[in-house]
Amino acid sequence: MNVVYLFRSPGTGHSIETVFGSIVAAQQQAGMSVTSVLLPHISRGLKSVWQNARFLHNLARNSPPDTLFHVTGDVHYAVLMLPRSRTVLTIHDGSLLKKNCHRPLRYAFFWLLWYCLPVWWVVKLTVISEKTRQELIQYVGRVGRKAVVVPNGYDPAFFQLPKLFCPNCPVLLQIGTAPNKNLHRLIAAVTGLPCTLVIVGPLTDELRNALKSHRIDYQNHVDLKQPDLISLYETCDIATFVSTYEGFGMPVLEANAVGRVVIASDIQPLRDIAPDAAQFVDPTDVAAIRAGILRLIQDDAYRQTLINAGWNNAQRFTAAHTALRYRLLYRQMQSSPQPPVL
Repeated sequence: MNVVYLFRSPGTGHSIETVFGSIVAAQQQAGMSVTSVLLPHISRGLKSVWQNARFLHNLARNSPPDTLFHVTGDVHYAVLMLPRSRTVLTIHDGSLLKKNCHRPLRYAFFWLLWYCLPVWWVVKLTVISEKTRQELIQYVGRVGRKAVVVPNGYDPAFFQLPKLFCPNCPVLLQIGTAPNKNLHRLIAAVTGLPCTLVIVGPLTDELRNALKSHRIDYQNHVDLKQPDLISLYETCDIATFVSTYEGFGMPVLEANAVGRVVIASDIQPLRDIAPDAAQFVDPTDVAAIRAGILRLIQDDAYRQTLINAGWNNAQRFTAAHTALRYRLLYRQMQSSPQPPVL
């Protein structure tokens, strides 16, 4: 069995590539024959979608008949050019529809090509959380119920490294700067606290001005390699993840694995993936975020309890576990009868 993992074009993003890069490596370690293929064009408009579709048509036509294809996310429309019985689609969230809910034409375009038709077409559909599954059902109806939850797994390069906590001036690590990452409220919450805020991701002028006006001691890192990102986890005292919307929440697990305490939003799916392994707060309440951070700084016993629970929690979400779930799904596809031609 050979599995072709299909990724969006470089320059679109890196989170999916990071997650599935670990899964591909785990499959190779398990002895599977796997290939990673990147789409040649960033999906910006019908022309690039059509160019990618032609590329996929040729790829499918020239692949051995027993090849399985796994579309790893984002470019969901790719499955429409691949054989139904030999294709898996993974959907990470419904953010494209959420972002365009007030733009009817763009919403209809993405609803049809990114969600409705791909979900209807594929026989095997996975999502990374129950939250995403419910969101998918909300958007496309009953056909979304065939989605199976296969949680993400973190890279084994994230491993436990104990560190002496610094209560006088802790280092807070914030992964992500998109609007849903809620950085404005986090900045307001730490105003006046003796701490250093380490931010990973590009900062807008608006965010830089907010950091300056609130007199936040901060560092900013962009386009980090994996070892550098791991180093930031190792040197931080608290990982902050007070997002207003997530499809999964990988930074929570990465912090759990390294052994750093986490403050996270009291939302799904974060509650599902780390039920007892984070300090949960209302992400819309600045005072609640601040109080949560202060408790983690001041309450040594509580902080250590969360760190211990986080390490145990991380063991449920390794890349090897996720890879195994997908291998079982691939074997099921090989042994299942061909679906009817529609």
